[in-house]
Amino acid sequence: MKLGQLLYSLCLACLAALILCFSANAQPSSLTKDQMLYYTSLWKGDRFPDGRPKVSDDIIRRMKYVSVTEAWQILNGLSDTEGQGPAGLGMRSTYSNQYYGGFKMMRENIVICGRASTIHFLPFRPDVNGLIQQQGNKDGRSRGQYTWGIDQLQKGDVYVADVCEGILDASHVGDNLGTTIWTKTGNGAVIRGTLRDLYGNLAVDPNWNVMVRDFRPQANSSNMVIGINCPIQIGYVTVMPGDVVLGTREGVVFIPPQHAQRVIETSERTRMQDAFAHDGVKKGRFTAQQADGAFTPEMNKEFTQWLIDNADSMGKFLEDPKAAPSPEFIRAYAKERQTMTPPKK
Repeated sequence: MKLGQLLYSLCLACLAALILCFSANAQPSSLTKDQMLYYTSLWKGDRFPDGRPKVSDDIIRRMKYVSVTEAWQILNGLSDTEGQGPAGLGMRSTYSNQYYGGFKMMRENIVICGRASTIHFLPFRPDVNGLIQQQGNKDGRSRGQYTWGIDQLQKGDVYVADVCEGILDASHVGDNLGTTIWTKTGNGAVIRGTLRDLYGNLAVDPNWNVMVRDFRPQANSSNMVIGINCPIQIGYVTVMPGDVVLGTREGVVFIPPQHAQRVIETSERTRMQDAFAHDGVKKGRFTAQQADGAFTPEMNKEFTQWLIDNADSMGKFLEDPKAAPSPEFIRAYAKERQTMTPPKK
């Protein structure tokens, strides 16, 4: 048998096995609770009943003030593969593939930030779709597969949908589903596909926002749900249920939950350092090179004291006062700096 025929036969066998083994799920690639716990096992915090990681509301609140650029830069240097074997031939072991751009935002000034709830569509195929729908009927699901991922949404979730990787133009969400998503989550959506009823969606709520490939008038009609709460592909990013989604005009970054606090704390430290440096540049006290990270020993000492003096009023140095870290965090950071070995001159 030729290699191509052998691979084709193996693929068919795997698909058949998946379809036969999904008695608890109507979609072949949906994760069971045990699978969810296994594939997100590096997260040690709270979880939803289905096993999806549940980062704290405080993490989500603070993440809204992190820039996509900062988040990507931090993740690009992080790795947690110790004890999991080699990354693979020629593969980097850092989180370098967590960002994707090229979206259109319904509202460019509204940040999308929350916990990912995922759904995966594939182009419609009658035989496979019939079996998926048959199992869905047994599970008590509606005939409208396009609502299955929306039905499970929780407050604070970001609905993340791979609608055939944006290739098909049949739009997934109109204003009826947009209203439902917003009502259930109070949050936005990232759809690797298209949106219809743009003006109807704009009327849902001033804070309702969606990132999409484009806007189209067609209704959803040429795809099927292959997985809910499963790994999906958004551009060149592998998105896991429970990832922290951060979407702005810069694009969208998907942050593994076990690294969310690290991203936030690194960003908040940088935010205060930049505020201090910018103030010094405007007053003619610092050069461009010094402000861009080349602090002198004297500047480092002054910055630490500046943190202590302004722990309760940091907001006045930031464009949005709500972006100020808590006084407790600022004091802890200042104390950490005081114990650091001064850089050599």
